[in-house]
Amino acid sequence: MKQLRKDLKNYWYILLIVAIYMIVMEIVFHKTCIFQILFHINCPGCGLTRATIALFRGDIKSSLHYNYSCIFWLITILLFIIDRYIKPLKIKPFPVLFIITCLVTIIRYILIIVFKTPIF
Repeated sequence: MKQLRKDLKNYWYILLIVAIYMIVMEIVFHKTCIFQILFHINCPGCGLTRATIALFRGDIKSSLHYNYSCIFWLITILLFIIDRYIKPLKIKPFPVLFIITCLVTIIRYILIIVFKTPIF
């Protein structure tokens, strides 16, 4: 808990900037994704929020359809939270796990562009 308080104290301004960005973009453009605003196409992370919500509701099929890289992101974030705030892990998998997660997200995006449809 001390680490969480310390992180919030040190990085509160980043959370504030992100919140202001999200509010302004939603008001002005009715979207928060800069990728969609500038290029008028979906970004590699498109569907992650819907996929996460579907997964938390237990709808695995919809979650995978929206964006299957959601599972990789959730595992990466969960392991980071456990390591940083609950109990340090003996092995630090984050650099490798983060790279793998980014690669899965990018490969999924390329497949969608090439085949014009979500691919599992």
